[in-house]
Amino acid sequence: MEFKKNLASVLAGAYKLDYRWLTISDNQEVRIYKDITDTAETPLLLNFDGTFIQQLLVVTQEKKQPMIISEILVECCAAETHELYYDEAGYDAKAIQIRHKPNELTAIREEGERYLLTLNGVVKTNPGDWVIRGVNGEEYPCDPEIFKKLYDIVE
Repeated sequence: MEFKKNLASVLAGAYKLDYRWLTISDNQEVRIYKDITDTAETPLLLNFDGTFIQQLLVVTQEKKQPMIISEILVECCAAETHELYYDEAGYDAKAIQIRHKPNELTAIREEGERYLLTLNGVVKTNPGDWVIRGVNGEEYPCDPEIFKKLYDIVE
């Protein structure tokens, strides 16, 4: 795994979703926030393996918490961020047009946190996430804001 490329992928993606702050707790839990001053906000927990977290701790060791995501991107992985998210010509060369098929799925609103086995491994849900059961019975969490944009509740 290329650390800087993966760090750029996650943090630039978070920035595009309006997350601006990152914290790493003493027990090495990585969380991102849209508004660090909003006490009602439920931060998004980022699940990384131990090796990745150790590398993240090294590159952020001089930073005061909470850390500003855009500063980490510029100081640690600017070239990788540009290549992944701002090279539109490169993206356009690889991109294909797709449409979300109109599948009938089921979902539940998660009230707390829980671990969930997805097709991509184990993830932790956040309070308020929707847990969607896919067309093959697989489950995956969906942020409430993304859910509103992609899904309609059938009455």
